[in-house]
Amino acid sequence: MKNPDEIINKIRSIGHRITKARGLVAELFINSSEPLTAQALILGLQTLGLKVNKTTVYRELTFLLDNEIIKSIDFGDGVKRYELQENEHHHHIICVNCKKVEDVDLTTDLDKEEAKISKDKNFKIINHSLEFFGLCANCQ
Repeated sequence: MKNPDEIINKIRSIGHRITKARGLVAELFINSSEPLTAQALILGLQTLGLKVNKTTVYRELTFLLDNEIIKSIDFGDGVKRYELQENEHHHHIICVNCKKVEDVDLTTDLDKEEAKISKDKNFKIINHSLEFFGLCANCQ
């Protein structure tokens, strides 16, 4: 869902209106190359000329999460991040120094491994997280 019209149409199709804040939050997610924190959204909205408080941002995040427009990402550092819900599952590389985040696609078929784990352990896997932490080229 990298198209603003897709997000707007999905929101409208479930019976909700597009508020100024909701439209701008969607725009920030579409234009971001990495997962966003609530604080990054607040700063981004201010840059776009909309002064909002934390409550508004968290309300929008909850709305977008509940309607599966965005998803929450956990890098294990206690900071919640969010990105658009996409059809293709992907993973991230995170620089532990400058905090730069990039998406990575794996060539190995993790679906087979996931199915094997599920079968071998009699465990229903709902989701998984695989993130790589290290130093980017600029920080090495």
